[in-house]
Amino acid sequence: MKRVGALLYVRVAKANPGMNPELSCTDGCGKAGEFGALKEGYMFECSTGLSRMVLSTPTCPVLDTFGKKLSFEIAVGLNGRVSVNASSPSTTIIIANALINSEALSGVQQKIMAEKLVERVQ
Repeated sequence: MKRVGALLYVRVAKANPGMNPELSCTDGCGKAGEFGALKEGYMFECSTGLSRMVLSTPTCPVLDTFGKKLSFEIAVGLNGRVSVNASSPSTTIIIANALINSEALSGVQQKIMAEKLVERVQ
């Protein structure tokens, strides 16, 4: 049992009006995969549109650019909650702010912004 206030990456198994939702740390096949407690990092809220854009295919230009140069973990929920964990707090904040700021930018603008930020981090 996790503590109250713990940050979990789960899927909603059942949701009915008037009842608490049933959460699961396993995927549809019963495997744990990437689900479970998120131990470290920074959690922020964004719009559900941004969370869908980050999870979409083709990949998000910001995550694609950062992923080639930086080491970090990210968990994105369709509820608009995002958790980022990187090797340093400053890198974590740069990634979080870049994602938040990318919502109003085109794909090309997102890529340019991310490339400039990566240059500053390294």
